Amino acid sequence: MMDISAALVGGLFDEDGVPAYARPVLFGTAGDAVSAYLPDAVGARFFVQGEGEPPVAGTVCVAAQEGGRFAALKALPACGHVLVIAAPFALTEQDALYHLVQTHTAAGYGVSVLAAEQQGFDAEGQPIPRDERCVAAVFAYEVLQKALAAGSDSLDSLVAAAVAAGAQKGVAVTNEIVEIRDGGSAFIAFRAMVNQVNFGLIEQGVQIFDPANTYIAPDAKIAPGATILPGCHIRSGCKVGAGAVIGPNSILEKAEIGAGTTVNNSQVYESTVGAHVTVGPFAYIRPQCVVGDHCRIGDFVELKKSSIGNGTKVSHLTYIGDATVGERVNFGCGTVVVNYDGYHKNQTVIGDDCFIGCNTNLVSPVTLGDRVFTAAGTTVTKNVPDGALAVARARQTTLEGWNDRRRAAHEKEKDQ
Repeated sequence: MMDISAALVGGLFDEDGVPAYARPVLFGTAGDAVSAYLPDAVGARFFVQGEGEPPVAGTVCVAAQEGGRFAALKALPACGHVLVIAAPFALTEQDALYHLVQTHTAAGYGVSVLAAEQQGFDAEGQPIPRDERCVAAVFAYEVLQKALAAGSDSLDSLVAAAVAAGAQKGVAVTNEIVEIRDGGSAFIAFRAMVNQVNFGLIEQGVQIFDPANTYIAPDAKIAPGATILPGCHIRSGCKVGAGAVIGPNSILEKAEIGAGTTVNNSQVYESTVGAHVTVGPFAYIRPQCVVGDHCRIGDFVELKKSSIGNGTKVSHLTYIGDATVGERVNFGCGTVVVNYDGYHKNQTVIGDDCFIGCNTNLVSPVTLGDRVFTAAGTTVTKNVPDGALAVARARQTTLEGWNDRRRAAHEKEKDQ
């Protein structure tokens, strides 16, 4: 890529004062979408127009100057070429801006525009774009400065001024450009991005049962052979391995899911889940968790800031927080790691091959060695050595006939 910088020109607000670049579009903003489309190794500046316009990720914010939205471009440092973005947009083709820059630099044009369609070709074989507002164009640096000197106040007029000054114009054609200016156009752009991401993954070998109701961030990495069931939200920063089955109705955010793992009706945030694991239904894996391979994280299980060793099974109705759990541990139903005393979060350590009986409370800080067995209903407050049985509950007392006498007394009251 030749010496090129990008300039995103802000200052687009709807009648309610909402900035166009801040409009939400598929797990990000319209500005994030444009930033993701920029070719690699292109430095970008966002020219902020007044207060209330938030920055765009991946760009350097520059305060606008008086004299119109494009006046600040005069202060751009010298470079070979400048990609000017006049408004945020969604593209049907992810690499459209890359092809625009390639077309411009390879042919040596003074200015080149991105067009959604063309109306045939001119005498020199160049595509004639459809008559609509231009939202992206590349200028040779000197050509842009001449166009700015003419006092242009829109990207169309900048392009016209460049051509009037003698610059040869090129056109790069893409399938569709959805300009984002208000809530309605942001939704249209959202649908375009959903289709672009989902059908792109389908082409790569990912099975998506219902593309219209599956929402995947553009930067999510999903391996061929994975299956995404309806109603899933796979947000930014996610990785899904081959053969994994996600959904239905699951949420992943900054999560890494291993090969062959299923995540059924569950949520995973900022955590790593290994290979051939079953998660859910209705499991909740909170940030900073690491789940090993061949594990079971079952229904109504919540994990928080914990590591779970290979082969461990947490089948149902269990909370594990601030814990390090070994391999091949079995958790009975209703187990709770009591990690919070009202002031501090404390750590629990559980060794390999332990059996945690139903309704066990592990009051941290506490350590269980390898091969520990806790009896059902036990509350563990002291460390347990390797191979031991921990029983901490009241001894059972049986009063024969007590309930029969109680029932008879209540029946007698009812008859009176």
